[in-house]
Amino acid sequence: MLKDSTVLEIMSRNEQNIEASLALHNNVEMMKKYFIEKLKSDLYLSAKNNPKKIILRNMKVNNKYEKFSFGNVENIGFICFEFQDYYNNPSLGVRFLGKFRYSAFANENKSRINRLLNQNIKNKQFKSSNWWPAKGKFEPFDWRSSSKPWQMMKDDTMATKILDEVLEIYKILIENGYEIT
Repeated sequence: MLKDSTVLEIMSRNEQNIEASLALHNNVEMMKKYFIEKLKSDLYLSAKNNPKKIILRNMKVNNKYEKFSFGNVENIGFICFEFQDYYNNPSLGVRFLGKFRYSAFANENKSRINRLLNQNIKNKQFKSSNWWPAKGKFEPFDWRSSSKPWQMMKDDTMATKILDEVLEIYKILIENGYEIT
């Protein structure tokens, strides 16, 4: 709370500080969109140059936030990196494709996929839901108030981190008999 009041005091100290504060505030969304575009580009290049030749698709959801899919898991869905809020709270895991969401095959494999990822990926907990056989929080998770994810995009390390975790999921699924195209 002391930090917030100190920041507020500095922001409102004089007319130039108020103007500078408003200019920063008014450009935060533009900065986020710039970095997300950079992340998209970095992910496409990383996926394309990866020996596994992972197919990356980008989907906007309600024009509010991004969702990236990496390959199709046969008759189930895809490996997915998705924001749960406007460029915030990202999740990574296996997501159902709508047409397979209620299929017998997907239902039979939902708990198996969740169990496989929980048993083989340490320091991450996967949960399942109607749309996700296995969904885990992607760290850093708080993109709203932390500079870390944005700095990682600037430093070209975020795409590598995402793809490394995608490949870990990919490897576990392939080793356990799932076909990914």
